[in-house]
Amino acid sequence: MRIQLFASLGFAVVLAITGVAGATDMTLQQVTFPERNQIEVPFARDSRAPEATLTADVDFREGQASVSLKYRDMKPAILFGGDVTCYVLWAVTPDGTADNLGEVWVRSESDSVDFSTGLKSFAMMVTAESNPQVSEPSEMVLFWNEAPKAKKAKSAPFTFSDFGPAPAIEYPSVARVIWDHKQSLDLAQAEKVYQLAVEAGAEQYAPSVLRRANLALVQGRNLTAGNKTKAATDYCGRSVALSAEALQVTQRSKEAEAVEAEIARRTAEMNALSARAAEAENASAEALRQRQEAEAAVATARRELSAIEAERLELQGSVTALQEEAANLAREKEDLSARLQGALSEVADTQNTARGMVVSLPDILFDTNEATLKNDAKIVIAKLAGILLIMPELNLRIEGHTDSTGSADYNQTLSEKRAASVRDFLAGQGINSQRMMSVGYGMTRPVGDNATSQGRAKNRRVEIVIAEGTVAAN
Repeated sequence: MRIQLFASLGFAVVLAITGVAGATDMTLQQVTFPERNQIEVPFARDSRAPEATLTADVDFREGQASVSLKYRDMKPAILFGGDVTCYVLWAVTPDGTADNLGEVWVRSESDSVDFSTGLKSFAMMVTAESNPQVSEPSEMVLFWNEAPKAKKAKSAPFTFSDFGPAPAIEYPSVARVIWDHKQSLDLAQAEKVYQLAVEAGAEQYAPSVLRRANLALVQGRNLTAGNKTKAATDYCGRSVALSAEALQVTQRSKEAEAVEAEIARRTAEMNALSARAAEAENASAEALRQRQEAEAAVATARRELSAIEAERLELQGSVTALQEEAANLAREKEDLSARLQGALSEVADTQNTARGMVVSLPDILFDTNEATLKNDAKIVIAKLAGILLIMPELNLRIEGHTDSTGSADYNQTLSEKRAASVRDFLAGQGINSQRMMSVGYGMTRPVGDNATSQGRAKNRRVEIVIAEGTVAAN
């Protein structure tokens, strides 16, 4: 056994390298689940898999089987490296049908994931895949069910062989991986599936879907960097779904191109046969048979092309629906932004800038040379806090400014204290302090002429910049 220390996608791991065997034919246990009885089903594991314990509680009621897959000491699929991004649970039947029940997502070492199927008798297995929406199981089978102990659940072995190729892997086993939990699994998965879509040629065959996948991925990166875990998970999941959609469109398009090329090739063969038949006065029975075979092959290829084209149109319909959903979300966001600006404008002077919404509070907030808020100022800022409390995804950058009266050092300190005073008052009104930062610019950023009293009054101000994510400095 060889021990190797490596880092992959930000994970620090220690791996024991063991043998690897592909699954070309596999014996599985088909279980017939009784009505209204919860059956516990144990799982066996392959040497490449995590040293985890898997069980499934299956409850068949009213024509539907509910599957609660529980795992302990599990590790994420992304640790395999290469093209592996996820685990998928399959329901398999002796006739060769394999239904993708969904992704077995691993966010912690012990958890459970719920699935459902209309099958009553089936076997289960967990495979490593390049994306959650694959239509056939890869030959990289990591877990499979054994016969349950319950006598009410009858089981019978059968052989399954309809596997697809295994995704490329960087490390042949994760059985001895030490997972340090530091990397965002959602972001790592989204990054990899997007990369696979790009490498497959989705920029040519599904550019609009790929662009939307990239937009969702960028949002996921930004929200992950801002420690907004729930929102980051949603955007990363959306990016994975869109990247997988782009992969499917790309694969179908390439299949259609291959069929079209085959049609062209077979049509050329048929034309050549026709030309030879025209040159000969008496076509032989063999030539006629070859022509008929070529025509039949062309007809078959055209039928295949029609079927693929129908699938492609269905996928395009799904893409259109997703685009409409994105447009609706954008309109909702614009409407919400407009309403927010309107609400803020009722309280103080507000304008929309490239940095975000800027709320300008004049020098009436403080007494001369003081950093303590006046009572009237507190009322205005409290109203601002009430509006901002219902928008927890927005962050604030509070910037203090002074006129040129006094020394630069004095004015710098005063501007910092005033900005901090506004920040502390907002925190006291319930605004999370992690959403806010305060800075002072002293007299370095005037908006009026310091030679006049009116200009100096304009320069004595506090500005609150409101935006999503990290608020940029001007």
